[in-house]
Amino acid sequence: MSAELEIRMAQMAARFAARAGEHEAALRAAVAADDREAIASQAHRLAGIAGMFGQSEIGEAAAWLEEVVKIDGDYLAASELLSALLRGLET
Repeated sequence: MSAELEIRMAQMAARFAARAGEHEAALRAAVAADDREAIASQAHRLAGIAGMFGQSEIGEAAAWLEEVVKIDGDYLAASELLSALLRGLET
């Protein structure tokens, strides 16, 4: 990977971490509204991008949440895990 690309990826990873609170707030709002479509959408988005920025644990938690929602399961534990991981990026 070129130095320029590494710098750009690091900048994008920093922006992802800086926006973790926004992602977490959107997730909490969707959960509070029991909006399964919005929960699945937010989880899908996070599952797709988190790993690219070195946040594989967030990506895995997001994929788990998306799957639980898709099978019409009880998603509260999965959403709490993902929320906690996102909050951990803010510190």
